Amino acid sequence: MAVTRRGYIFCAFLLSVLSVLLTVIAISSDHWIVSTATLDNQVADSTIQYGLFRGELVLNTLQTPSFSVLYMTCVPDVSACAVSCKTEPEAREIEVRALAQGHRPSTPCASVTEVDTTNPLARPPVISFAVYVCTLLFIFVMLVFNVISAGLAIINATMNPTEPILGLPGCLWSNIVASCLGVVVMMIFGIYWTTSGLKDHLAFSYISVGPFDPTPALGYSYWLLIGAILCSVTNVVLIQVRAYLLERSPPPPTIQVENHSDGTMFLY
Repeated sequence: MAVTRRGYIFCAFLLSVLSVLLTVIAISSDHWIVSTATLDNQVADSTIQYGLFRGELVLNTLQTPSFSVLYMTCVPDVSACAVSCKTEPEAREIEVRALAQGHRPSTPCASVTEVDTTNPLARPPVISFAVYVCTLLFIFVMLVFNVISAGLAIINATMNPTEPILGLPGCLWSNIVASCLGVVVMMIFGIYWTTSGLKDHLAFSYISVGPFDPTPALGYSYWLLIGAILCSVTNVVLIQVRAYLLERSPPPPTIQVENHSDGTMFLY
């Protein structure tokens, strides 16, 4: 009987599922950027955390903490994105426009935004709209390829598809593409975080305009992508190791039937 070593493929399926889960958590969680915000006479340090879509601001200026939702708001015509705690969409858009133009919007988490144009900022404290869109695009395509690799792995663990794209070559290349896309996402966001000044202003008016002193860092949502990448890379190794072991395995025994003139039937 031929040795199929399907256990390697099943392990690849489990790792693909894990990679999907890690990527989904990275996309949906609000800990891409985390920071404390220090201010004199605070009861405790305030905290800021946000992800690709939403976040949370906890102000500890009084005895009772104040919680506000942060919204990632993009204005394509000024090529800028920023986080805002304003409660109305129109007020958030006005705030992002003001920051993109280097003006000082009002910081309170209210339903309206007032803009001070008399004292411009040194540089616009915003996130590049192109960088934000590229990050979203690559991470969602990465998720798609992770799902594809999981589907192909379970197909190959339970049956023998005849189409190459549905077989192990398709599973192999979907993992390669997923891992490469994960690296691209981490490089885009990580390099932008380091070089653009985002870690100084956080694209948030409470930091760029207000009196708070931040201590920023990249949160676990960003670093989860390393785990997803490692899962895909491990799948590539598993598939290649399985192929290597199958090549080294001895071929299955061949049954030879001798010719007999007496017409005897042999059952095997």
